[in-house]
Amino acid sequence: MTEAILIGLIALFAYMGDTFGYSQYDRPLCTGALVGLALGDLEQGLIIGASLELVYMGTLTIGGAFPPDIYTGGILGAAFAISTGTGIEGALALSLPIATFALLIKQLIYTFIRGYFVHKADDYALKSNDRGVASMHVWSTLSYPVLMAIIVGSCYYVGGPTVQTILDSIPAFVQTGLSASASMLPALGFAMLVKMIINKDLAPYFFLGFIIASYLNISVLGIACTALLIAVLVINNDKGKMAKVEGDDDNEF
Repeated sequence: MTEAILIGLIALFAYMGDTFGYSQYDRPLCTGALVGLALGDLEQGLIIGASLELVYMGTLTIGGAFPPDIYTGGILGAAFAISTGTGIEGALALSLPIATFALLIKQLIYTFIRGYFVHKADDYALKSNDRGVASMHVWSTLSYPVLMAIIVGSCYYVGGPTVQTILDSIPAFVQTGLSASASMLPALGFAMLVKMIINKDLAPYFFLGFIIASYLNISVLGIACTALLIAVLVINNDKGKMAKVEGDDDNEF
């Protein structure tokens, strides 16, 4: 029961991300770590969270088309994987179906519950009741995170044995395939990042990091520190050029 309450609180924290200001802490990388901390296995939570982050890296909300619910999928996927001891393979097998089902629940909440608060706000607005309109905004904001937190916590509380039964019924060759796909995810994630950011201006820095790692045997942390220093030098150099150009314009004026 205690673990289920903690999982529910983590879900509440994640779903309140838009309310508190979107800071990316609701991504699987962060929620996986929180789940691992709550279940007493922080290291496994970080590993599973990072793997699920690569899976959901390309999920975006475009217009009215909602992607699978990465909050529920990330939290319950990591929680069930840790509690059943199935690791990354179990998280991958469960996360996407859970995220897809959670999306259906989200649509129902948005349509009926939040829709109700919107219509009530319209009624208060017609009556010039600004306090009523404000209260509907507050209740609408809280309704979705609170309901989803209760659902996530309850699913974890009742779902452990059921999930274990499902995982035991998965054939060995499927588990092997999931393990192989999990090993490929880091390469796929980095390829997606490179595709988004690579251009003629940034490509030299990418290959510079590759050369440093390959021939100088510097760790990833050392390369990251080097990249940070290069970024500071580039920014300062650009600021200097801009200041010079602005100074020239002032003199000409």
